[in-house]
Amino acid sequence: MGITMDKMIDIHTHILPGVDDGAKDIDESIRIIQYLYEKGITDIVLTSHYISNTKYNYNQIARGRILATLREKLNNDQVHLYLGNEVYLSENILDLLEQHEISTINDTRYMLIELPLTGYVNNLQNILCELTDYGIIPIIAHPERYEFLQKNPKRICELLEFNCLLQCNVASLTGKYGKKAKKLIKWLLKNDLVQFVATDTHYVEEEPILENAFKKLKKMVGSVKFEELTLRNPFKMLRNEHMEGNLEYLIKEENRKK
Repeated sequence: MGITMDKMIDIHTHILPGVDDGAKDIDESIRIIQYLYEKGITDIVLTSHYISNTKYNYNQIARGRILATLREKLNNDQVHLYLGNEVYLSENILDLLEQHEISTINDTRYMLIELPLTGYVNNLQNILCELTDYGIIPIIAHPERYEFLQKNPKRICELLEFNCLLQCNVASLTGKYGKKAKKLIKWLLKNDLVQFVATDTHYVEEEPILENAFKKLKKMVGSVKFEELTLRNPFKMLRNEHMEGNLEYLIKEENRKK
C-alpha cells in the first residue's frame, strides 16, 4: 500500500451495503466512498456492526463476498478498501473470532470494539484480558460517547491497562454527539490518549460536518499530530505493525495516587 502525506485513512465506517445501519445498497456505498474521497480519504476500513443475537450478524465470508462485489463496481482505483468489524463486546467474542463470524481489521491483530453507550459491562476487564492474552489489541471505538467515561474520564484507565488503543469520532468535535462527548474528546486529545481519529460514517452528510470537524482537529492538535491520528497510526495498524499504548499516562496516574 502506498502512502501520500496529504491523504487520510479512515478506520471506522459503515459503508458495506445491506449489512447494518449504514449504506443500504451498493449505489449508496459508492456515493459514500466518493464523499469521503473528496474529503481526502483514500483508504477506508469497512467496519460493519457485529452484535450477537441481532440482525447485524453477517459473518466474515458473507461480508468478504459483498466487499468483492463492491470493489468490482467501484470505478476508482485511487481508493483502497479493507474489511473489518465494529464488534459489540460480548463474552463469546473469542468464539466468534475463531468461528470467522467476526474479523479483525485487515486480518491484523487489531480489532475495533464497541461498548454500551449507557451502562457498563460488568465483566469488561475479564473480556479485555482474554482478548489481549489471545494476542488481540483492542481499539475502543468512540470512547468519548460512553456515559461512564463522560461521568468520570479517569476511568479510561480501566481500558488502558489492557493496552487498548482509542479511536475517536472526528465529528464529536462539532458537537454532533452532544456536549458531553465534545468535552470528553477534547480532554482525551489534550491528554494525548488518542491513537486514531475516524469518521464513523453511515451516510453522506448534507452539512459540511466532516470538513469543519477535521479543521477543528488540525487547529487543536497541530499538523504533525493530525497526520499521526489520521494517517500514520492507521497506516501502521493496517500493516500490523506494533503500536504503543498509553503506558505513560497509566504510570503518571498511579504515581499521582501514591
